[in-house]
Amino acid sequence: MSQAASAQSATQRWTDAPARLACEDLVAGYTRDIDILRGLSAKAWSGRISCVVGPNGTGKSTLLKALFGFLKPSAGRILLDGADITGQPPFRMLGHGLAYLPQRPSLFPYLSVESNLKLGLWHARPRKAMLAERLERAYERFPVVREKRGQPAGQLSGGQQRQVEIARSLMADPSVYLIDEPTAGVDPQTSETIYEIVQNLARDLSKAVLLVDQDIRAALAITDYVYVVKNGAVFSEGAREDFGADTDALVARWLYASGE
Repeated sequence: MSQAASAQSATQRWTDAPARLACEDLVAGYTRDIDILRGLSAKAWSGRISCVVGPNGTGKSTLLKALFGFLKPSAGRILLDGADITGQPPFRMLGHGLAYLPQRPSLFPYLSVESNLKLGLWHARPRKAMLAERLERAYERFPVVREKRGQPAGQLSGGQQRQVEIARSLMADPSVYLIDEPTAGVDPQTSETIYEIVQNLARDLSKAVLLVDQDIRAALAITDYVYVVKNGAVFSEGAREDFGADTDALVARWLYASGE
């Protein structure tokens, strides 16, 4: 089999596999008649990481906001395990098992780390036993969160706050993660830790992860399937195997998509 045929079959295996979350021909924007997403389609599979890359302003973060219900699509649909959940509000998406981690910090800075974690289950009104169990589970997975649990969240470093955000989301045991720029503003050493955590969400916990990132090389190292977005639509896509061990091919596609 030729290299081209092998690459094609790798992508085909992914596109044919049933997805946990999928959007089809999504159109959405912040102002009437000005669309940021222009027919974008993407998928996220359980136990795998899908990554969306592309230049600034092309719709990557807008995609996650539309998927989580912050923006109501004007066309297209969003499917979770085949069921249409298009246009439902964020609290409904949370109830469906979606977790959204925005690029900017989303913790309550004056509340303790533990209080922030408890807010991850506010919608479920859990009993004390369940809450204690979920807290202990979070502390076991994130030792630094246990260590800092009594401190105001705003006193933590950027990398520590990101770990608290992920630990808080795990309190609700979601099945799908929408993650926007997880290492923005974080030092390189801490970034490695964050990427390991994101990878473990898929590999160890079988979560479906849709990751938006500008650090292409770092993201590609943990990614299974890649979407290159241009002008609100998918410009190029494929399984990571298609791009080979060297990421230059993907970087070249990203640069071409941005017009640089």
